[in-house]
Amino acid sequence: MAALVLLAALLAAALLVPLPYFLIQPGSVRQADPLVEVQGAPTFEHPGEVLFTTVYIDQATVGLLIRGALDDAFEVRTEEEIYGKEGRDGSKQFNQQRMDLSKLVATKVALEYLGYPAELTGSGARVLGVAPGSPSAGVIDPGEVIVEVDGRPVRMPDDIAAALSGRVPGDVVAVVVRGPEPGSGTRTESVRLAAAPDDPSRPVLGVSVDVAEPTIDSPVQVRIDSGEVTGPSAGLAWALAVVDRLVEPSLTEGRDVAVTGEILADGSVGPIGGIAQKVAAVKRAGVDLFLYPAATPEAERAEIEAIAGDELELRAVRTLDEAIEVLHPGGVRPTQP
Repeated sequence: MAALVLLAALLAAALLVPLPYFLIQPGSVRQADPLVEVQGAPTFEHPGEVLFTTVYIDQATVGLLIRGALDDAFEVRTEEEIYGKEGRDGSKQFNQQRMDLSKLVATKVALEYLGYPAELTGSGARVLGVAPGSPSAGVIDPGEVIVEVDGRPVRMPDDIAAALSGRVPGDVVAVVVRGPEPGSGTRTESVRLAAAPDDPSRPVLGVSVDVAEPTIDSPVQVRIDSGEVTGPSAGLAWALAVVDRLVEPSLTEGRDVAVTGEILADGSVGPIGGIAQKVAAVKRAGVDLFLYPAATPEAERAEIEAIAGDELELRAVRTLDEAIEVLHPGGVRPTQP
């Protein structure tokens, strides 16, 4: 008897031993509207909610792998596939930056849809990475901010391409960079331009960048409390929630609707990861409508359709305008004071 008890204990312990893999699994379905605060325009609360979705990531154990093998909504990944070469801390910081930018882009496109002026501005182009062997390698470091190129100020990432428009690969340009924090000191580096991998005639610095200290310039001020959630996949949900707070009657016409998709500055909706897990989470939450990016690959579309079955309606959307048309045919307009 004692041997059987010991064997059972050993088997139970083996099921809990951490393995060098991670499981992506269905997460939560949360209300977006209450997380949006607006000043400078009339706001409204409605029945029906715009919901955003998340996924959970757990380090795998034998027990979780067995469970995952029995559930189509679980996926197994290596640590590098989940967190990249930056590791967990670097990945978390990067995804927090992407969430912060996503909220601002969502605010911009939502306000513009409703006719309010809104401009996304920044203080420079923050360097996310430097291509190995590029002209900037060893000269410009990730985390630094490019504030001037070839004598032209840089406030947004696109300003770099504009500054290089009259240059060719091989030209040497002056690049002014500062430290990660606003007010950091600057220095000037001479960089010999390389050719873009996809276009030998186009000059590049060899860096990937994002906007530094982004803000929205608008008479309508919006604050979105995303809490601990990171990454860009709630962007479309934030945009719809901002619209919903500013219109009467309800954008969703009293219906709960779950949403996922990255929102881009032109109002288009980009694909996201973990969509199968998000569909499973929405279905389990009892929501019957899910908007997702039309740019989702065909193989993933087939997968989520199988998970959704007849209980969850899936609607693919390409833009914010299309998403609003699905929820409120004919669109919506802001209510003036």
